[in-house]
Amino acid sequence: MLIILALLATQIKWIIYSIRFQDKVFEKSVELALSETMSTLTADKPFCKKVKDCLECDTVRLETQLATSGVWQKIHDAIANELKSYDIDLDYEMFILENESEELKTLESDEKGLYYSRCMGGLIGYTGYQLVVEFPSRTRFFFATAGYMFVGSVVLILLLIISLFYLLRIYNRELRIAEHTKELLNNVSHEFKTPLSSIALASNMIRKKRYGTDDEKLGNYAELISKENRKLQNLVESLLRLEAVERNEFDYNREDTAIEDLIKEAASTCEMLLEEKLGQIKYDFQSEGAPVFVDKLHFVNVFVNLLSNAMKYSKRNPNINISTRIENENLVILVKDNGIGIPAKFQKYIFDKYYRVPTGDVHDAKGFGIGLAYVKQIVEAHNGTIIVESTSSEGTVFRIELPVIKA
Repeated sequence: MLIILALLATQIKWIIYSIRFQDKVFEKSVELALSETMSTLTADKPFCKKVKDCLECDTVRLETQLATSGVWQKIHDAIANELKSYDIDLDYEMFILENESEELKTLESDEKGLYYSRCMGGLIGYTGYQLVVEFPSRTRFFFATAGYMFVGSVVLILLLIISLFYLLRIYNRELRIAEHTKELLNNVSHEFKTPLSSIALASNMIRKKRYGTDDEKLGNYAELISKENRKLQNLVESLLRLEAVERNEFDYNREDTAIEDLIKEAASTCEMLLEEKLGQIKYDFQSEGAPVFVDKLHFVNVFVNLLSNAMKYSKRNPNINISTRIENENLVILVKDNGIGIPAKFQKYIFDKYYRVPTGDVHDAKGFGIGLAYVKQIVEAHNGTIIVESTSSEGTVFRIELPVIKA
């Protein structure tokens, strides 16, 4: 940011310098053009006599004489030709004023510096008059020379600022992913360590025949190995499943189904854990079995993830309320729990892969931070949406919307 501000200050400084330089170039060019105009006209002796005769007229007839004699037009054309030779193509007004006239005094007091004058002494033989040229649209010259550079510089600086913020955003995202990945590796190591240790212990007991002649103990060792092996398989599958979903490697087996049946099937899968925690699930189905076109297997997994989280992040007996209803030709599913809730500052990250909400003093909640990422991927793959509403210590509500099959 400091680099951008320094670049901006430098650019503004150069733009101001350029404008001042162009101002000096303009003034010098006009002065040279007027000087060369006076030299050219002074060399034309018959024209000098015409000008002198006109200026000897009274003030009332002066403008008429200058116009009818062609003097005015010739002076104007001569100035225009000289200005064009300096690439100045601006509209201007021309005056011939006496040195002591009020008009000349007014122009001299003008702070804008839009006029330039030359003494007509060489043209008429005495120094009583001034040829004055005024540029009302003088700023056009600066815009034509420095304006495009200024606009280009502003655009370039804006692009640099936008690029900087974009890079910072990418950096923060990558930093967050790196932190989540590190946490994932720690969690994976912890989750895999326990079943592997159990398998190693049980297999070692079998290898050393520590069960003696007790076939029941041998069966217990074998059952322990089988149980821990299934746990390892589930852990690996949960990791691979999200990666496959993200790469669109799944061929979804979509079919007409009632979402209520999938919810109850997911609840039955979590029944043992629910009983262990002395929890309960209440249903409020108002969608009347409205059919949706989804992959049953994946949506059962969606609800299993939501129910598992509801039980996992609860300090008390989990009470889960699942309701359905129809809104605007969409099936709305609400999964509400009485868990620890999700602080507002973390809610925008919960669907990110590997992200786990800090749980304060709850340290027994295990996981890889991929469950909700998987849920979001599956819901959106079925043209649905999922949002979360939560308050710390008051629970969480997940709202899923799916399009209903039209009759």
